[in-house]
Amino acid sequence: MNYSMMFLCACCQLLALYAGAQRPEHIHNPVLPGVADAGVMKFNGEYYIGGVFTNGGFYVSDDLVNWKGPVHVFSMNNGWTEGASAGDNQIHANDMRYINGVFHLYWSVNYWGQDRNVVHIGHAVSDSVLGPYNEPVKDTWLDNRIDPMLFTDDDGRHYLYMVKFTDGNTIWARPMKDPYTFAGPPVYQFASLPNTWETTDNRVAEGPWVIKYRNRYYMMYNANHTSTAWGNYMLGVAEADSPMGFGHGGKYPGPVVFSNQSGLEDRFADLLKYNTNPYFQYTTARPAENWHQSGFDASGWQQGKPGFGSGVIKGSTVRNVRTMWNEPEIWARKVFSLNSQLPSNLLLRVYHNGDTRIYLNGQPVYERSGRQYTTLNIDARQLLKNGENILAIQSSRGRQNFLDISLFDMKNERGDDILYSPGQPNILRGPNGFEWWLVYMANKNADRRGQYIDRVHFFNRKLVVDGITSEHTPGYHPAPAMPDFRDLFNGADSLTAAVTSTVKRTDVDFLQKWRTSGGDWQQRHGQLTQTATGTAQALIKSTPASNYLFETGVQPNKAKAGIIAAWKDESDWLKIWLDPQRKAWGYRLNQKGKQTTAYHPLPQDFNFDRYHTLTVFRNAASFEVKIDHLPAPGMPVIRTALNGKHIPGLYTEGAGAAFDGVLYTIGWDEFDNMISGWGTPASISGNGLTLNAGNRVFKGDLLDSYEIGTQVTQTATGNAGIYAVYIDDENYLQAQFDNKTQKLAITGKKDGTPLSTEAISLETASSYYVDMKYSDFFERHFSFDHPVYINSISLNKTPYQQPDTLIERIHEKMNIFYQSGEKWHPLPAFRRDTTGHPGFDKIVFNPVKAEGLKFVNKAPGERMIYVNKIQVNETCRESYHLRAVKTASEVIFFVDGREVKRYPASFPASRVGLCGNGTFNGITYFHIPQ
Repeated sequence: MNYSMMFLCACCQLLALYAGAQRPEHIHNPVLPGVADAGVMKFNGEYYIGGVFTNGGFYVSDDLVNWKGPVHVFSMNNGWTEGASAGDNQIHANDMRYINGVFHLYWSVNYWGQDRNVVHIGHAVSDSVLGPYNEPVKDTWLDNRIDPMLFTDDDGRHYLYMVKFTDGNTIWARPMKDPYTFAGPPVYQFASLPNTWETTDNRVAEGPWVIKYRNRYYMMYNANHTSTAWGNYMLGVAEADSPMGFGHGGKYPGPVVFSNQSGLEDRFADLLKYNTNPYFQYTTARPAENWHQSGFDASGWQQGKPGFGSGVIKGSTVRNVRTMWNEPEIWARKVFSLNSQLPSNLLLRVYHNGDTRIYLNGQPVYERSGRQYTTLNIDARQLLKNGENILAIQSSRGRQNFLDISLFDMKNERGDDILYSPGQPNILRGPNGFEWWLVYMANKNADRRGQYIDRVHFFNRKLVVDGITSEHTPGYHPAPAMPDFRDLFNGADSLTAAVTSTVKRTDVDFLQKWRTSGGDWQQRHGQLTQTATGTAQALIKSTPASNYLFETGVQPNKAKAGIIAAWKDESDWLKIWLDPQRKAWGYRLNQKGKQTTAYHPLPQDFNFDRYHTLTVFRNAASFEVKIDHLPAPGMPVIRTALNGKHIPGLYTEGAGAAFDGVLYTIGWDEFDNMISGWGTPASISGNGLTLNAGNRVFKGDLLDSYEIGTQVTQTATGNAGIYAVYIDDENYLQAQFDNKTQKLAITGKKDGTPLSTEAISLETASSYYVDMKYSDFFERHFSFDHPVYINSISLNKTPYQQPDTLIERIHEKMNIFYQSGEKWHPLPAFRRDTTGHPGFDKIVFNPVKAEGLKFVNKAPGERMIYVNKIQVNETCRESYHLRAVKTASEVIFFVDGREVKRYPASFPASRVGLCGNGTFNGITYFHIPQ
């Protein structure tokens, strides 16, 4: 990292919020407490974050988990803010970009003052990542309103996304001539849609973040009010074919990151809400001492539903005032009945603003002071009894009166923290260059907002997020994977040099990582420089491979400088460089001593005196080249005849070049007709790789631990899947989808001995939100990603946006149809069944293959909206995303992101394969160093 001298002086003041750690199975979110609306940038292998509550500062991390800082980088100094609106605390919702040698900071001022409102977007620039940043135009703002985000398309064109207050908070895009100058008027993208998850409370769409991946454009955004008083802030996704082509039609029907309380309430019954009646007895006058005991007579108390409070917030799902309470204190009791099957594992969820005590059957189970919104797991085996049970609460007033409580029967599970209000998304590549990660703000319990990270997956092309999570969230949620090799050159300012393999000065750290030939290599001030004339190269000391990602920041200055994309020996290599003299990038390929050289011009304003990111994705014999994360002009893919294992490195001709942020990860990321290296039985097309029955193909080198993931679409009668482990036919572990049995079959051998076969049911309950592309007040459509076999539907008895209404047999209010191809058919004869959850109606029928469902109001002209989300029981799909993670002691399998099996088997270094009768697309594989 090429830090400014200011940062070097500030290093001694950096606060390490978390100590460096191993890769735990659970991320300890939040990774950066106390930081709200923020932007994140990756530069030369390190991440920088700034925004609300950083007061013009940046935090720094090299792994997305451990953050240091803040370092102050910016204070406003312009003619359009003054007084309170110009304070560092008004630097909100940052977006940072590094473009051709200049660091750009875009931010919002969101000041609503008594004398004037300053709600605008600003722009500042710097020559250093850690500033100072200065505004190039000081007399006016860049554009109106909030949440700027700059996206650069593959052709180098820039687009600024922003939020304007035109139809509620709406998202607009504006083309830019350069990062300073607009090239046209704003273009409307979308607002939040009525009668959907986007308008649970206020009409808000904001916080846009755009990426391009696998030839698709993705925008993640927020909907609903940001305040935790509503608790409805959620993240959605829209897809498009062009950077300004986002609209309602491209939106995913439901949110991709949302409160974990939604799933909690769908799966587990609140014993206090559904047992006998929803009312509590309560009083605001101090009762007798035994008020919380079973023998107490509360017949004279009032009745009311929780929550008790003052200050109604319309649309809130966390502070839903159902019973007015204005007095200093309240005492409440609820009698609920249980049968002989007593719960043993309860989750208490409570929201209170003042000091609160809770008793269960006379025994104290909770006591906290002040404002709390939290959960508590309770071992109820010694507390509950057959028949009547009593929950009693005493609470005092806080800043505002509020008390709400729920008690969930968790069956065999334990409850998580309350995780909610995710917002202000940032999607970036992780430290290993293959993983995608979401960095966003969220709330845990009653804690202040902080920054969270969760993994982003693509199921072929559908964006999916593994979150919202904390360290208590069930499942496998590890921290970001590290690369096989990384050098940020952040060691001491010692020198190292090698000229014709003779080391003149010693730097143990550098020599342990690099094998140099020629040149004078110096490591200082957070970068590596080569100061000798002539030709020089430095190869990384790591495991050679046939497929990998190699990336570095390179600053040529006056030298020809770049990378060795592949090196086996003097007659087998590929070098790629930036050439200041020719104002071009070039490559030289040496195959068995025969050399080929080519050049491709770079833009006229390309700044060779500043850092640029040079990236190569090697996929077998193909080398995809990116410069500053964009396809290299002229020839983004170099196709060669190189085969076998190679190692990458750094390369210069001439003196003065600098390097930083080197990473190397073994693996590949491929899709459509870009898939290669799998062998002759595979047929490659725009839909991916296709195998016929009985065929199998393998790829990659032997590795000890790794992740493999792919979308698998099997034929109607065939099996298709992966070799999660393959050494030879006597040592392997295979997972295949079987449409006939509707199971995932895991088989294998160890030293020739068959392993136990696992047949894992694919049956699962999935939630779907209404698809507003086809819905209105009369019909509600629900679309499936792939054709699905279904045999039951569960409907919430509470109609949409009527939280205090409960309709028994709600399914009888509507006619139900399923889609097969282009036709709609009435749902076959069904019967009503129990769900185990008193808040849901369930209908069961013979399985049908469906691509969607439609619910039509029976009453002619009735404008009632009964359903907004449904649960469907799926027995099997035509297409699944299958992922496997191999560790030293087990192989973990995931189907559509859901962990389905941990297979305890210790295999040595292995490779992976595809097998069966089906099509495979979106194949990602990478090494996970232990």
